[in-house]
Amino acid sequence: MPTTNNPRTHDSDQPRRRLLGLAVLLLTLGGAYALAQSGVVPPAAGIVAVVQEVEAGSAEPEAPRAPTAAEIMAEIDEVAARHHVPARLVAAIVAVESEFNPHAVSRRGAQGLMQLMPATAASLDVQDSFDLQENLDGGVRHLRVLMERYHNDLPLVLAAYNAGDRAVLAYRGVPPYPQTRRYVIRVLRRYDPEAARAAVIRIYGSGPTAAPPAPPLPWRFVSLDSPAPVGRPGPLGPWREDRPVPTRVIETPRAHGSDSP
Repeated sequence: MPTTNNPRTHDSDQPRRRLLGLAVLLLTLGGAYALAQSGVVPPAAGIVAVVQEVEAGSAEPEAPRAPTAAEIMAEIDEVAARHHVPARLVAAIVAVESEFNPHAVSRRGAQGLMQLMPATAASLDVQDSFDLQENLDGGVRHLRVLMERYHNDLPLVLAAYNAGDRAVLAYRGVPPYPQTRRYVIRVLRRYDPEAARAAVIRIYGSGPTAAPPAPPLPWRFVSLDSPAPVGRPGPLGPWREDRPVPTRVIETPRAHGSDSP
């Protein structure tokens, strides 16, 4: 049978506990008074100082202040000028990639303003992809390489930034991935509307049978997990007839990739 507490025994313990608590309080106050009299700790100021020190040590560090749009644009201007890339183009990419959010993260792990994948950031010696200056400098350096490789052909440059070199070289043009096509047009609309109209015709063709451009996707993009298809390349189109077909695939880290297989 279960046992129960004896109420009389419980009541008899209460005076003892009160006396023990009073003794601890007197010892504490007596020790503090002795220290104050000996000059080790000032009576009032010392206690205040100790309390302030404890509070300062336990206070959580303040969160870093988010950069303003003006600060981001100023950094874009500086980095773009340093790497000889149009600042307006960099701003258009940042707008589509992250909506100027330095802490943006895609579903596949692309990070920061220019949505660098961790492997790409490592190859560009970017230590912190969420750092404003590091992310922009690494992304613009990557963009500069692509512009030189594709002779400033912006639809190809942007397609390679989004889907990777292998996809662009395999298809000898903008890959037929819907997400990559929309990406190219969205960036160009912000950079140069006339270039965007030309890109629509170049990618989708013209005339009543041409496929209309799809509506833009949200700003979060993901990368390809598998190599680009190795099938028959797509048609070159009239805009590529005067350009030599690449004979050697040059592996380049991708900033991120396409949702398309």
